[in-house]
Amino acid sequence: GTMSVAIILSAFTVYTATAFVPNPIRPISEDMIRPKAGGRFNKDFIPKGVGMSLAGQDIIEAGVSFDTFAPQFLWLSMIVAPESSVTKKIMGPIVPILALSLVHLGIVVLAASQKGAVDQILIFGEVFDPSLSQLTGMQKLFQFPNFVAEEWPHVLIWDLFVGRAVWLDGVQRGIDTRLSLSFCNFIGPPGLLIYAATCLITGKGLPAMGYSPDSPDDEIEQ
Repeated sequence: GTMSVAIILSAFTVYTATAFVPNPIRPISEDMIRPKAGGRFNKDFIPKGVGMSLAGQDIIEAGVSFDTFAPQFLWLSMIVAPESSVTKKIMGPIVPILALSLVHLGIVVLAASQKGAVDQILIFGEVFDPSLSQLTGMQKLFQFPNFVAEEWPHVLIWDLFVGRAVWLDGVQRGIDTRLSLSFCNFIGPPGLLIYAATCLITGKGLPAMGYSPDSPDDEIEQ
């Protein structure tokens, strides 16, 4: 029932929230700061980040973690309890997708201000050069941590966007979406293909995803 779904979602949220709790910083011991031979301090043993304020890279890390784990309880609600009132209240509005997108936008803006951003743009141009290898270009880009920081949430949010569209269509037309949504979450587009196949097998027809063939052309253009 609704109560059991709420309990599951709450437990899952608490579990995933631990991903955002920073690891405790070890206290600086005497051994860490004892001068080396020659009078120099042993800087190698000072914990990274001690005495430093929250930098842009730290915010990027936190944003990636949030956009990685936060969507998982949304997937869980759609897969485990697609007809639940709790799921409908959470995933019916597009607000969760917009919130995740805002976090992603922050990652993009911060990553663009970091060192190597221009190099990434130049390599990105290579990816769309038909005379070059697109796979090689992407391999080069994935060597930049901040490109991965942008690309990973990008994939996760769009997968969730499509998953929500699949879930909405399934609820409206009475189609089981659990298998499709599981694959949408794990590998993206194949989940959509599975849903399309499910619709055809059950005789419901391909999902319209908002399009109505009976709509006047002027309404579609609007």
